[in-house]
Amino acid sequence: MVKHLFYFSFILFISCSSQPEKKDSMSVVANNQTTPTTPVVTPNFSTQFFLVDSLNPKQGFGYNILVDGTLFIHQASIPAIPGNISFSSKEKAESVANLVIHKLQHNIMPPSVSKQELDSLNIFTPSLQ
Repeated sequence: MVKHLFYFSFILFISCSSQPEKKDSMSVVANNQTTPTTPVVTPNFSTQFFLVDSLNPKQGFGYNILVDGTLFIHQASIPAIPGNISFSSKEKAESVANLVIHKLQHNIMPPSVSKQELDSLNIFTPSLQ
């Protein structure tokens, strides 16, 4: 009988001892807290350039900025300039579009453009100043 009591006590002791925790698909962070792992998704930015008035090319250019193929910004006029004045060339529209994309990629919100930035990109023409 003492032998059976010993075995029972031994089995009870083993079953109550702590087992190491199993890890699942969670990442361990500070203070042994776990958070689910999620992949970082970087959006894909692209641009489109267009004539503001296809029947009158002298009207100028504008640009669209697409995020993952979806229209995000439609800019038919020069930002920060009063009125509806379009870019005089595709290259000027492209340089401002690239500046806006840079701001979006670096989470500079809102991605607005100032007159000083337009000046540094040589967007101003004598009639705009």
